[in-house]
Amino acid sequence: MSAQVDMASDTLERDRLLLVGEGSEQDSCWIEEVRGRYPTWEVACCDSYLSGIAELARKPARAVLARVNGSAAQLDNAVAGLREAAGPSTRLVLCCTPEAEPITRRAMQSGANDYILLPIEGDEIDAAVGYVRLRSTPALTALPPVSTQELILLGASLANLGAKPMVLLEKLAALIHAALDARGAMVIVEGAAASSGELVTKPVLSAALTSESGVIGQLTVGERLGRPYTLDDAQKLTHYAAVVSHILAAASKHRQWRQLAVTDECSGLPNRRFLREELSSILARAQAEHFPVTLLFFDLDDFKTYNDRFGHDAGDEIIRVTGQLFRKHCREQDIVTRYGGDEFAVVFWDREGPRTVGSKHPQCALSILDRVKTALRTEPFPLLGSEGQGRLTLSGGLATYPWDATTPEDLLKRADEALLAAKRDGKNRIYLIGDATL
Repeated sequence: MSAQVDMASDTLERDRLLLVGEGSEQDSCWIEEVRGRYPTWEVACCDSYLSGIAELARKPARAVLARVNGSAAQLDNAVAGLREAAGPSTRLVLCCTPEAEPITRRAMQSGANDYILLPIEGDEIDAAVGYVRLRSTPALTALPPVSTQELILLGASLANLGAKPMVLLEKLAALIHAALDARGAMVIVEGAAASSGELVTKPVLSAALTSESGVIGQLTVGERLGRPYTLDDAQKLTHYAAVVSHILAAASKHRQWRQLAVTDECSGLPNRRFLREELSSILARAQAEHFPVTLLFFDLDDFKTYNDRFGHDAGDEIIRVTGQLFRKHCREQDIVTRYGGDEFAVVFWDREGPRTVGSKHPQCALSILDRVKTALRTEPFPLLGSEGQGRLTLSGGLATYPWDATTPEDLLKRADEALLAAKRDGKNRIYLIGDATL
């Protein structure tokens, strides 16, 4: 009998989600987004953690998505209550804005499995609730018979929707080159051009590429190998123009959503999600090419007191101006990000040649930090007034690859440890893995 009950619960949990929110208009948006992503699932909603606990006692769920309010009191106890009511097999995922990320990370210790940033990104929420979906592709216009090679090249184009625009254009040019058996093919879109095979100087066939706003470019092919083109070939190019137009539209939409997903709304800087992806890429390159990478993790001293005294608009101004100062004084290749709340992370990297024994890399970072701290003392913050100007300070920690850590996670951890040491020793200072440096 017990086994039968467990099986029934497991079946129920596989297609049921419980969303716990605060009942605001913003919460209703993310709730509808989740419902739209899982249209065949049962999605239940509760407007408070207490009602969520009661709902879980009534009926189990595959996963619980709990919206975190940055000012929520007793969040740790609420998360612990949800975990106890949900049981060990249910995924408990916290959903928060970047501003609420610090308290969300602390609440993870009370039993949550994961947390994700709002606005949610499809792949992240699928991973959080443990759902594997079949990948969809843009709608395609019906084509005349195609070869296996064309299908392979079409698949390669679709796989590069998120790649740099020129990479995608090169994949599409290779597709048209093979599909028409031409000596050469070109894809031209809004001034950018990519070719495959021989350069097309005298187009024999062409077809327009379009978007909702009108013509955006064209496909062109040169002479054919061995025989002239037929009407079927001209029709095939026209069909491929429709397919390529769909792919380009999908790629544009992908880039737009991607930009929103990796940009912090308040500061305009890249966010934590972008940092982790780029840091992984840079460290992989650093390992292959033997150059150092320095990570600065810092926050603003006593930031909460500015929020409490001058208001959240003044806090937003501090975040925005601080981010702009770092971006202004850092080099073009350095990455300045808002990690969450009043926390920032900066990646300093360059190509200085092979590492040598005993060499160090943070000197450049310290020079930039010195300029930023000087600028903070004179930077006007209108919402702080005269009494607030010149009082803003920051504390941070520096860690350097490969001496202090070799993975993104460990580099962030070591820089955070140095930041905590700087805080304990009086703030308004930068530490290099426990040693005062600035």
